[in-house]
Amino acid sequence: MLKQSCFVCKIVGALAIIGAINWGLVGLFQYNLVDQLFGPMSTLSRVVYGLIGLSGLALLASYFMVCPACKKS
Repeated sequence: MLKQSCFVCKIVGALAIIGAINWGLVGLFQYNLVDQLFGPMSTLSRVVYGLIGLSGLALLASYFMVCPACKKS
């Protein structure tokens, strides 16, 4: 599926996977990888969380419409 996606869709998918893995670690082991890497609620970790949230919204939108860049391919 991702092999045929555009660059932006691949980035969105990767960010969603990173977010899912991080939440899995938090839920199972109470270990927040993003906070460990960038510091608890530092500017960089907030940027990472924001990008992950935006990627989730983009994936939600992809259920209702087709990516214009992928459609051209």
